[in-house]
Amino acid sequence: MDNCPRCGEEMKIDQDAYVRDDIIVLHEVEKCPACGEVILTEEQMDEFVKKLKRLNLWNEEYGIVKISGDTPEYEKLVEISKTLEEKGIKLEIISL
Repeated sequence: MDNCPRCGEEMKIDQDAYVRDDIIVLHEVEKCPACGEVILTEEQMDEFVKKLKRLNLWNEEYGIVKISGDTPEYEKLVEISKTLEEKGIKLEIISL
């Protein structure tokens, strides 16, 4: 199991909830018991996307990017995502 990128505590397998309107989709994540940081492994993300597609909740205009949260590139990506969102493109940033 990985350590939390934020506080260094060992991550634990947990459930997270994706909420859209009146629909709640539970999915597996790695969650820090100390600070609550949530990350998804590639396998967890694949399963999550499969669930969303089965429920017709996956929107192809959404992009998923995985990048380390402690890099200058991450901060730039946050700014880029804000600009894209203004143009109607949702970029979800998942910190690893």
